[in-house]
Amino acid sequence: MRRPPHIVTLLVALLTVVTVFGVGSAVATTVGDSPEMPYSVTPGNDTVGRLVVPGGSPTRQQATADLAGALAGDQEQLQTTVETGQFGNSFESADNESAKRTVVEETLDRLETRTSRLQTERQDALRAFAQGEIGSAGLFRELARIRAAAEGVDERAAVVETVVQQSSTLSLSADATGQLAGIDGELITLRGPVTERMAASLAGTAPSRSIGIQGGDSGVVLTTIDDGGTFVREATLWNERAESGPNKFVEGDSSALSRAYQRAQETYPWAADNMISGLSVTGFGDSTVYGVDLTHSHGDLRTYLDGRTTNVFYEVQQLRLSSLPTEAVATNTTGELLIQVNTTAIGPKTVTVRNATTGEEVIADITVEAQRVKRSTIGSRLWLLDANETRTITARRPDGTTVSITIGS
Repeated sequence: MRRPPHIVTLLVALLTVVTVFGVGSAVATTVGDSPEMPYSVTPGNDTVGRLVVPGGSPTRQQATADLAGALAGDQEQLQTTVETGQFGNSFESADNESAKRTVVEETLDRLETRTSRLQTERQDALRAFAQGEIGSAGLFRELARIRAAAEGVDERAAVVETVVQQSSTLSLSADATGQLAGIDGELITLRGPVTERMAASLAGTAPSRSIGIQGGDSGVVLTTIDDGGTFVREATLWNERAESGPNKFVEGDSSALSRAYQRAQETYPWAADNMISGLSVTGFGDSTVYGVDLTHSHGDLRTYLDGRTTNVFYEVQQLRLSSLPTEAVATNTTGELLIQVNTTAIGPKTVTVRNATTGEEVIADITVEAQRVKRSTIGSRLWLLDANETRTITARRPDGTTVSITIGS
């Protein structure tokens, strides 16, 4: 993402003082009369809390190469190229400063409208999938197109900013700076890491991958597991983002960034208590969006709060699966072979195969239903996305010994 000068970031050390860079002043983190904790972020079980979407059951879908999806992305890129050129030509041919300013204002208005429309299109697609009106292939194709369109908006906004900065006759007005910041804040939810990985699979630049989806009328959770053992989760709760009303983070004596920082601490107490690097808070100009980033002992958290509701409306988590606490939910034994399924508080399940007598992990080929999973090189542990489906898992040792277990509803 671009980091234009109108975005202000506040970095928080593990101490109780925060610093606003570029200003050089320190502000205390104590914020009295903080709002009530939002119901939407559930506390973790010895791990980080997470944004939860009410209703709906998690499903597991496969994102594979899709020519139509790739073409839709190419069309968005072509549109970006054309409109970028049109802006440059219009700006250069404008007769005077007033005319150039009009070109900038009209371009930013179009980008603002386009971003708002993309938000609506994303919500419509996800709701249509939740209601069974479109399948996973249609959903993935639409999400990939929207992501490509969002990248195009960001690229065109960057061109506007660069062209004006290089101009000898014009500078960005306060209104234009505010619009750019608002566009940045609105683009956040359109191109998260799970969407990025899914789009790469559709384009054929990455292997097919499983995507977990849980959605309803109020929001969506998208998940996937990387080959490196990282659980990636992005969640959006639309009703926690208000379109109007006062920004409550600007009320009071302390800065808005400081109040957003304390709100994040209240919302994610486990993550705040287990930080291994400083927490940063980013404000997007006059926008009511505040981004919070921190690294904790289980991975990375990036969350976004709305100053009008003071609640989290979008969240990205990247967690090392090997660090997450688990709880056994099912076991089965055949002869000397034991298979065990453990679950995590945040969703994924792990499958382990052991020697039933010694308890030591053993190497085994594992199949989930009819799909063979590659043999583990470190024992025979396998991680699965949470899904509301019945799955039979079978482990086979090189000597032909097998053990199976069925999980799910």
